[in-house]
Amino acid sequence: MNFEEMRIKLQSELKPSRYAHSFRVYETAMEMAKWYGMPTEKLAVAALLHDCGRKIEVQNSVHQALVWNLGVDDVERQQPILLHQKLGAYLAKQEYGIDDEEILNAIATHTTGDKGMSMMAQVVYLADMIEPGRVYDGMEELREVAKKDLQLGMINCYAHTMNYLLRQGLLIHPKCVEGYNELLFQGDK
Repeated sequence: MNFEEMRIKLQSELKPSRYAHSFRVYETAMEMAKWYGMPTEKLAVAALLHDCGRKIEVQNSVHQALVWNLGVDDVERQQPILLHQKLGAYLAKQEYGIDDEEILNAIATHTTGDKGMSMMAQVVYLADMIEPGRVYDGMEELREVAKKDLQLGMINCYAHTMNYLLRQGLLIHPKCVEGYNELLFQGDK
């Protein structure tokens, strides 16, 4: 399946607002690739398909993840919206024919983050956070930092996410904390 076929399939499967977000993430990731001088072919696919798992309704996420043997941890069981990243990686492989592990991993970590993320996975995570349709306090500052420094952009986005979750009384996925801590340790070296 070529990129245009993927785009058309995705557009047919997602709600219009979710598809518009996905396309803005793709565009943001392409812009970020220029900032960081990185190749775009695989990044384009990962960014476009990052939310393909959102075609599955949140209330069905736990059940579907269990049917597909994707594993569901305690945080995901309490906040099943997080499962769309795992479901998305599965669907990217099964329905879009993606077998590149780096692309699948970028999709599978775009919401919680994780330690050991590739540069591409980090760009998808950040593009999802800073795409132009996202409007919340501190967004412009996050965008400016992301333009200059990928690692600092990730640290700031992790911190922003954790602060938001704390204010909302929501659980913080351990992978988010692990990714944040890993980047801070790297910065100390």
